[in-house]
Amino acid sequence: MRTSLTAWATTAAAPTGTLLRWLVAALPGLTGLLLVSYGAWLAWPPAGFITPGALLLADRAWTRMHEQRSVL
Repeated sequence: MRTSLTAWATTAAAPTGTLLRWLVAALPGLTGLLLVSYGAWLAWPPAGFITPGALLLADRAWTRMHEQRSVL
């Protein structure tokens, strides 16, 4: 029983570490996005949906612009 538990823990360690690393990197930004979206929703409910969409598009454009710059 102990060897199967050790094998399972060893197998699950890498994906768990990757997930935790991703959460630590992404959670502050996603929390900020959620708070800005909520504030916009308080001002005008449709803005609560428009704001995060616009911010995500801007983030994607920024990333793509910097990827192209590094290739050149």
